[in-house]
Amino acid sequence: MGSIYNLKDLTAQELAAPTGLEPFEVLRAQALIELGRRMVEAGKGEVREFSDPDAVAEYLSDLRDQKREFFVALLLDAKNQLIRRADVHIGTANTSLVGAREVFREAVKDGAVGIIVAHNHPSGDPTPSPEDVAVTRQLRDAGKLLDIPLLDHVIIGESRHVSLRRMGLL
Repeated sequence: MGSIYNLKDLTAQELAAPTGLEPFEVLRAQALIELGRRMVEAGKGEVREFSDPDAVAEYLSDLRDQKREFFVALLLDAKNQLIRRADVHIGTANTSLVGAREVFREAVKDGAVGIIVAHNHPSGDPTPSPEDVAVTRQLRDAGKLLDIPLLDHVIIGESRHVSLRRMGLL
């Protein structure tokens, strides 16, 4: 074959002969080789960077119309680029109880270097409640222990949003 790169060009017979694979195993191997080729070709996809709360609110605009509270973690790499959006918890019309374990489980699993959390207020008023401030501080402290800093907590209302970092509450 010369190199592993040349595997992609082998026919079923050429793959089966030196390996002794059964026909169904050859098909499975070819499917995996093709999947790997497509993954390399596709790359990471759209790169989204979060440098301010306005970008977060725009990205999470789908939360504005929800009738229940949704708590979301944006898992970020070293350049504040999105690794993945993790919908951590869905609450009631006026409550979303979320713990550090649920938020940071996702961050650790995906190798995040930082996180931004956000949730909506179905009432439309994004003013932080005392519970919002307490959860933010709990997440900030947990992030320090795990070396995954909480970069911001954005609360999304009907027509505006607030950043607890901008408010000096983080």
